Amino acid sequence: MVDIRKFGFDRKELEDIAISTALLAFIFSYGGYRQIFNLGSDTLYMYLIYLAIIALAFIPHELAHKFTAIKYGCQARYQIWWKGLKLALLLAIVTDGRFVIAAPGAVMIYSMQKDMLGRVSSRISDKENAYISIAGPAANLAVAVIMLSLSGILTIGGFDLAGSIGYVSCFLALFNLLPISPLDGSKIFSWNKGVWIGLMIISFVLMRMF
Repeated sequence: MVDIRKFGFDRKELEDIAISTALLAFIFSYGGYRQIFNLGSDTLYMYLIYLAIIALAFIPHELAHKFTAIKYGCQARYQIWWKGLKLALLLAIVTDGRFVIAAPGAVMIYSMQKDMLGRVSSRISDKENAYISIAGPAANLAVAVIMLSLSGILTIGGFDLAGSIGYVSCFLALFNLLPISPLDGSKIFSWNKGVWIGLMIISFVLMRMF
């Protein structure tokens, strides 16, 4: 049996990632109230497709944050945010799936340390904190570039799986780049506005290519 602790995970963290992925897949695949009364094979089929899409767009984003933070000597773990998930579910249901937000949780970073005199300080600089924030959207953009080359090739029953993964990856990048706390964009924007603008442009251009 694989010891997940060697990779910096615990069982609760993996459960949070799995629940977030499953609920995000429902939110993105939700097609309106009629879907609730038509839980046939087509509904399940689309849900499973979106489960694969979200897994390949959402999970790399969060893992990039986690492992970049660990690289800089921090403790980091993904934690589900139930209020954000409930809001996302409510908006999807109220708008019949026409309005989607993606705030199911976040990688919590523990970067505080004490010196010999008991003084508390951060073990990472503002630049390193910005790099940790950049890692998530950057992972989404990397996935999008890979999927761009596979668009029209990686398909399931005529459904362009690669194109959908790329589009959702760009959406997640753009959403998280919004300069609103506690999203990644707020930290990147305060550190270097030029980098933030560049990431926004790349994300938008890539999205338009799918």
